Amino acid sequence: MLFILTIIATIFIANNAVNSAECRTVKQGAHYTSLIPFHGFKSAETISSRVQFTNSSATYLFPSTDPKGHLCTSSWNKLWGACRCGYLTSNHKDSDRFVFRRVGSCLRYEAGHVVGENDNCADANLIEIAAYAYDNSLKPFENQGTLLKEFSTRLLVDSWYKVTLIFQATKTIYQLFDANEQLLETQEIAHRQ
Repeated sequence: MLFILTIIATIFIANNAVNSAECRTVKQGAHYTSLIPFHGFKSAETISSRVQFTNSSATYLFPSTDPKGHLCTSSWNKLWGACRCGYLTSNHKDSDRFVFRRVGSCLRYEAGHVVGENDNCADANLIEIAAYAYDNSLKPFENQGTLLKEFSTRLLVDSWYKVTLIFQATKTIYQLFDANEQLLETQEIAHRQ
């Protein structure tokens, strides 16, 4: 009986985490907002979440001696999404998610490493997002243009947006809405082609 209650509670918590508009923060060094290991249940054919970025979102400044400093020019941060094929399927096998990073035009580089930010940059308050899918273990960052598709719309920090995933038999539709629920842009990723 306790086992069944645990499963029901886990499903309830996970479903609410996907559909919640509450503010959640990933702490430095962590990968998730909580210690509960079930994240991103696909609870419906269409799922949505409201998001807002702060001015400190995804700000990475590495010294030029840091061997991984060059990665911040191309790395994406996972924002929100779900597994397509059940909660026991690895996120790295079949999943859809939105990812984000700071606009790179405001960063200063030395030898491929980010070493600072440009003063008075017009794009300083902008965030880039992309549609990002693992498909039958194919990696999105190795399949740009098919499993990783950038949105042309840039998001303003301190503004609310809604992100939506629509799961269909052969593709997932990624939608970006403004705070007034006006559709700003759509991306589609076809699966198992």
